[in-house]
Amino acid sequence: MAKPSSLRVCVIGAGLAGLAAAYDMARGGAEVQILDAADDLGGLASSVDLKGLVVERFCHFICRGDDDLLRLVGELGIADRVHWVQSKTAFFYNGILYPFATPMDLLRFDPVPSRQRLLLGLNVWRSIRRKDWASLDGISAKRWLINRLGQKAYDVVWDPLLRMKFGDYHEQVSAAWIWHRIMRVAASRDRLGLREQLGYLESGTETVIRALQSQLQRMPNVSIRTGVLVERVVTQDGRVAGLRLQNGETIDCAAVVSTAALKILERMAPELDKEYRHRLARIDYIGVVCGVLKLRQAVTDAFWVNVNDSRIPFNGIIEYTNLNLQAKHAIGGRSIVYVPCYLRTSSPRYDLSDAVLKKEFLDGLGLINPQFRPDWVEELRIYREPYAQAICTVGFASMIPDHRAPLPGLYLTDSTQYYPEDRTISAAIRLGRRVAQLIDEDTDGMARLPFPKKPVLDGHA
Repeated sequence: MAKPSSLRVCVIGAGLAGLAAAYDMARGGAEVQILDAADDLGGLASSVDLKGLVVERFCHFICRGDDDLLRLVGELGIADRVHWVQSKTAFFYNGILYPFATPMDLLRFDPVPSRQRLLLGLNVWRSIRRKDWASLDGISAKRWLINRLGQKAYDVVWDPLLRMKFGDYHEQVSAAWIWHRIMRVAASRDRLGLREQLGYLESGTETVIRALQSQLQRMPNVSIRTGVLVERVVTQDGRVAGLRLQNGETIDCAAVVSTAALKILERMAPELDKEYRHRLARIDYIGVVCGVLKLRQAVTDAFWVNVNDSRIPFNGIIEYTNLNLQAKHAIGGRSIVYVPCYLRTSSPRYDLSDAVLKKEFLDGLGLINPQFRPDWVEELRIYREPYAQAICTVGFASMIPDHRAPLPGLYLTDSTQYYPEDRTISAAIRLGRRVAQLIDEDTDGMARLPFPKKPVLDGHA
């Protein structure tokens, strides 16, 4: 192993950004301590055991352009655990389930006038070809989509998705954000542009998290601590000097990487200047309440079903086992379904009881598939996350904080910095590795030692 340098770094959060940052810094020789309040690793990408099948709490999928994720799994030697399949999308509109996966499906989608159906397809093609998104930062997604598609296409396809996800903010969401969402998935289509080719990891993100954990635990200059809560960033002489934990313990370090939501970081780092803290406080988040169901059989044959029906209080379902066929086989043909509901934490629905939410979910599934019955449900769990995603409003590019905080030694990654990209595991990895590189540069090579060879443990390579 390379000799550890004198650089000591604490990483707050053991999600993919924190683990990726720690991985690079530790390989460069820094002494790294990873701290997480949860009892397991992964953050928003963590997993649970759903009676014999490990699944993510919040579903993720892979697109062809997710280069940072694909590069890392290659480095970790687990590239063979990424699989690509032809996915299928559907649209449930006013009681009818329409196929919504191919150009021909789009042309037959009669809730939208024929000319606007063509414009829907044309906008996908133009979004793939667009390289510059800066001009879209200053206009709303609503205005951009109506201008490109027409009012009816917007009302049917996009308004319910934006309204249900962002609530009162739905008319303020930036066009740059919606453009990237369209472009990312559309760029995963096959050569003829007929169907999306989406990917999944065996056992989901648990696959890459455990591979990173294994590598980190083999390094003598790394420690991982779970179930510990960071209370405050400690400073001395105007720069980071360590962390204080809720139990009163203090950890000395020269640098801190925070992967916590900005509102949490603001509370942990009161030494940040007032103007900067005000800037962080201006950024708003939405939370998510997500139902994860194990069913005796599938609700539909689609991976992703968008929903626009006034009787259903969610805007889509994700049938994970219609993408990950290995998982479907492992549980005897049963189905894993996600029902995500994005909400402000101030919304009364965010705090609805699990029993009420369960009824909403089952009633909605019964409308999508009239043959669905409650006794299909073998297990149903509900997970909440208050800071699921930043609300990317018009002009959001000017609000994004730099990775270097105005407190020497403090670095941050946050979903705001993905912009215009939506939340993806690839983006989390990219940001973590970028922060590791910045620390390397700022410490003038203290962590820039030769990358270690494969470690030798107990006399075995």
